[in-house]
Amino acid sequence: MSSVIKVNACVYSRKGYGREKNTSSFYMNGKFTSELYIDNMQASMENRGANYLFAVADNMDCEDPDQNMDISMLKEITKTHEKLTVNDGDISSNIKELESRVNDTERLISSILEMNKVPLTDTRWNLGFSGLLLLDGQFAALTGGNGHVYMMRDDMFRSLANETTKAKRAIDAKNNLETEVDEVEIPGEEKQGSVIVSDVYDLHEGDSFVLITDGVLEALGEEKIEDMLAMRSDSSYIAYRIIDEAMKRNSSGDLTAMVVQVEKIYNTGKVVKSKPQNKQKQTTKNNVEKFSKVPPVTYKYSRNKRRAARYQGTVYLIITILTVAIAFGFIYMMIKSLVDTGTSNIEKQDPSPTVTATPSETPDYEEPGFEEPTNIPDPIATPETPVDTQIKEHTVKPGESINKIVKDY
Repeated sequence: MSSVIKVNACVYSRKGYGREKNTSSFYMNGKFTSELYIDNMQASMENRGANYLFAVADNMDCEDPDQNMDISMLKEITKTHEKLTVNDGDISSNIKELESRVNDTERLISSILEMNKVPLTDTRWNLGFSGLLLLDGQFAALTGGNGHVYMMRDDMFRSLANETTKAKRAIDAKNNLETEVDEVEIPGEEKQGSVIVSDVYDLHEGDSFVLITDGVLEALGEEKIEDMLAMRSDSSYIAYRIIDEAMKRNSSGDLTAMVVQVEKIYNTGKVVKSKPQNKQKQTTKNNVEKFSKVPPVTYKYSRNKRRAARYQGTVYLIITILTVAIAFGFIYMMIKSLVDTGTSNIEKQDPSPTVTATPSETPDYEEPGFEEPTNIPDPIATPETPVDTQIKEHTVKPGESINKIVKDY
């Protein structure tokens, strides 16, 4: 089936604590790549197309001046993506090509580190790669080293391309008789490397993916990443929250998170493939598809929790309506009580008689006549005759005081 996929993606990359430089790099469908001299970086994209390739690499760039070698995972990814775009292959063949390129790059970097006698405790040995390929309405993921890819669909969270997937594919290979007959490995060309490829699944609208480095997983853990990926937000906000929360915790590596969301899938046509005539091979193939199409059960949400989530919006709506109705009922009762109280008080009061008074007539005011002022003579003071005062003489005796003399008179 040929499909056009509308996606939006965002990546945040931050230098870890105590790190000299940010050794993480990312690839967003050929539009964005990272530079090692930039410690903090953010990029986002929104596009429509038939195929996409997203990748995050950690410590996957190596230089050897003595041997004149410069190895970059981004360069290899770019070459592979250009080849996949030109060639009209299915997603299975394309993901195998990408797996081979990542394994070769990982082995080459490990060889250079061994030649330079880099200690195993050095952080340059912490190689990590995580990739996601979307093609014609299908997707597949691959991881290598310390890389991690997670997916969220219908509130169900799971890890892609992990050790469980690797063990499952080994069991399926043993049970698949067709694979045992057709595939022959030449000695010396066996698959080597840590890359794990997931099964091929169909894309659904609303699917969300996150590609993270080992430093983010060490800081947050799977449960915290699951909670953030389940948020009903766009890829930019989710990627920012993941890195922001990881920066608040202790980690030993650089922090990079890329969030990819599938918004819409447009089906443009169907391709009918011929079915094999061999009944035995068809039965074997059906048995294998039962295992390959059904992902391993690693969901952390129970059925009861998923059922409750379906009716969560309806329950919230009913509770809101009941709350509003009760509030209006209380307001109505209060207003009615106030109105009844006022009415009863008005009915109990007896009417008081009204006193009316008539205004009395205004008395006539007569202006007094003008009287001429009369001259009143000023009173003449009569002189008083002086009274003769008696004069007494006192002879001060020895020992008399003034107080005694005053008392005598």
